[in-house]
Amino acid sequence: MRWARRSALIGALVWLLLQLTRLADSYETDLIERILLFGVLVIVPLGLALIPTSSRQAPFIYWLALLLQPFGAAAVLASTFLEPGMGAAFLASLWLIFAVTTALFGLWRLRRPELRVAEELSFDAALLYLPVGAVWLVMSRLGFQPLGFGETIVLLTAVHFHFAGFAAPVLAGLAGRRLLDTPSLQSIFRFAVLGIIGGTPLVAAGITFSPLVGLVGTLVISIGLLLLAVLVSFKIVPAVRSAVAQVFLLISSLSTVPAMLLACVYAYSLATQTLIVDIPQMATTHGILNAFGFALCGLLAWSILHNPDPR
Repeated sequence: MRWARRSALIGALVWLLLQLTRLADSYETDLIERILLFGVLVIVPLGLALIPTSSRQAPFIYWLALLLQPFGAAAVLASTFLEPGMGAAFLASLWLIFAVTTALFGLWRLRRPELRVAEELSFDAALLYLPVGAVWLVMSRLGFQPLGFGETIVLLTAVHFHFAGFAAPVLAGLAGRRLLDTPSLQSIFRFAVLGIIGGTPLVAAGITFSPLVGLVGTLVISIGLLLLAVLVSFKIVPAVRSAVAQVFLLISSLSTVPAMLLACVYAYSLATQTLIVDIPQMATTHGILNAFGFALCGLLAWSILHNPDPR
């Protein structure tokens, strides 16, 4: 687990250095690329380190995933500096191999009856959604645009599954473990998890196929994330002793509100063909709030609260 945290720290330093160079010709694509790389270099290793696993019981596939993550991330980074094509796709496919190992770990967890509860299923969903984002990342590096989707749509789908698909369920699972001693809130928490897990594929379907489905999915995941934010803010934060963790959890929860309101407005504008906010505006508002406010601050808070692995 320390391996994953070190990978996240190194990834953050590398990502900061990337701000000195331009990744794409258009501002819109450049920003989306940066957010995607932030997910690969920082968010995923942070989240992977926080998924509860007993060192004695963890399968080989878990340790393999930890080992492969930094190499896959480095390959994605290298692919960014190549023109879309077979070479860039080959490098990005190393991230896909890593993501498949996380999915296999998720399937291993599903086989254990004691892990078939809402908070644990949330972790499993994160592990199983990650390869979907990796597939879209590979398609982006290949320059493949299925069904005539533009480059931006392919990139956005990859980003969606690295943040809404991976980071959000991990944060939900961690919160759920803190709520185990409050049975009265379990039904609300389960409803939140259902919205987060169920809304993610609906939003992706909306991005790629139907704006109406996307609107429904956005509403579903927004309700789930807002319920989670309420539970974290009013139940978990007051019980946390670390002031720094409290601040990070509050920033994460509060970031959810404007981020999901913007997502709903954008989904509505697509469904009704009414221009209210466009993709560049969403990237600079919703994307940044989600990546740095919700995901990063939330994972940093739980990293502070998480007992470090003795290894």
